[in-house]
Amino acid sequence: MPADDLDRAARSIANSLDLVSLAIKQHADLLREDTEELQNALNIIFAVADAPRSKFVITGVGKSFLIGKKLAATLISIGTRAVALHATEALHGDFGIIESGDCVIALSYSGVTEEMVKLAKVLRNPHNNYDAWLVGMGKSVNTPLGELCNAWIGCSVKKELSSVVCAPTISSSL
Repeated sequence: MPADDLDRAARSIANSLDLVSLAIKQHADLLREDTEELQNALNIIFAVADAPRSKFVITGVGKSFLIGKKLAATLISIGTRAVALHATEALHGDFGIIESGDCVIALSYSGVTEEMVKLAKVLRNPHNNYDAWLVGMGKSVNTPLGELCNAWIGCSVKKELSSVVCAPTISSSL
């Protein structure tokens, strides 16, 4: 590879890392501003983590589910009961894994993904007897999913690294 191409690639990587760093700082600032909602989510998360029989059920669709699988694997690695549950699979018979006292963490950047909203509606319906917490993570609590959650952790970003490639970059890092 020519030296100019290597130099250009190195600059591009450095610029990308600068953007990710800025996005993380902006996200930290947002979390400091919205402490009440974050504290509400953390209270639920800590209560479930301390409960001997409760677990975290991490759910999502698409890239959000892949991130959820990683989160569940990390929780398991540190000795916390957790499982990844694809939202579509939940809607097609796998809701049985969710038990009373569990915390379902619903990952959806848009907060409007059809499967995620359906899953939340099933969980929140009092006739279904799901006595589980629902904590959402995405760009805004002011979404169909956000309105159904017990608590919300905001993770909005101003822009992804590339406007050309339609793939989450910064939002998937937060």
